[in-house]
Amino acid sequence: MFNFRLFGQKTDKVHLKNGDILTGEIKSLKFAKLSFDMTGPGLIQIKWEEITDLKSTKKLQITLKKGEVFVTSIDSLFIQNKDIRLEDIVEIVQIKDQFLKRLDGDANLGFNYAKSSDIAQFNFNGSLAFRKPRTELRLKVNSVLSRSSGDTILARKQDATLNLEKQYKHSYYYKTDLAWQQNTQLGLRNRVLLTGGGGKYILNDNHRRLLCGTGLSYNVEQSNLSEGFVTNLEGLATFQFKKFRYSTPKIAIDLLYTIYPGISNWGRIRMDFQVQTKIEIFKDLFVGLNFYELYDNRPPSGTQSKTDYGVNFTVGYEFGR
Repeated sequence: MFNFRLFGQKTDKVHLKNGDILTGEIKSLKFAKLSFDMTGPGLIQIKWEEITDLKSTKKLQITLKKGEVFVTSIDSLFIQNKDIRLEDIVEIVQIKDQFLKRLDGDANLGFNYAKSSDIAQFNFNGSLAFRKPRTELRLKVNSVLSRSSGDTILARKQDATLNLEKQYKHSYYYKTDLAWQQNTQLGLRNRVLLTGGGGKYILNDNHRRLLCGTGLSYNVEQSNLSEGFVTNLEGLATFQFKKFRYSTPKIAIDLLYTIYPGISNWGRIRMDFQVQTKIEIFKDLFVGLNFYELYDNRPPSGTQSKTDYGVNFTVGYEFGR
């Protein structure tokens, strides 16, 4: 067990370019912003480029640009690794014993209506993550519901994914997903997937993330016109790029592209492309604009459409970050 009194003592030191030395408690480093808790001012955010040195004896999880993850103190890290510099650090996370303190996530809501087409659309997306050293378990939920006055059927694009990711040396990672999907526009009533694979963080610094990976996906799917299920084995390749600026105002752009080439159903190709953007308007409150496009050259029976796409405006809240 960790000593909670130790974390309560604000004895960490931050040395700034202007010569000031601040005393407090390191909370986290994410997206080039150090969260630092001081007696009096409380929690403040310090730009990483303004810091020249850190001093702390508390045990932290520290991630470097090259992908190495250390569970140690700042002081011990620099003593034991003479070649590591401050600019090599891209993330710092406190080691927390309490379950609730290991959680973070977000929730976003949106509603769109166009009188010209008389189409109303409601959308929701959210995530909840549990973190341990080198491991993250994340639940993601998305739902887009659409209806026009001339259509009695509610169009649904929904999915829920439970993802486990494990990080290794030299920026390599392994991940597995258990997911459920529905898309009535593409004739899909239900699809349950189990995927596994790995990859590498090609770029990982305080303002950008770029990763690529490959693996296999096994799924069972049910069309709108069938009560039975069809099984499929597919390959997968994924690319994800994230660009962020966490100086005020905070801005983030997240791009994800995944392609599923058929193996058991040779010649079938599915693609999933998503772009999420958001900007902070108040502390932890964001507005965003999201775009998605789904493609299936052999969609389940019950539809003539091979593509589904949409643009959604959202208002959301982040917690635990």
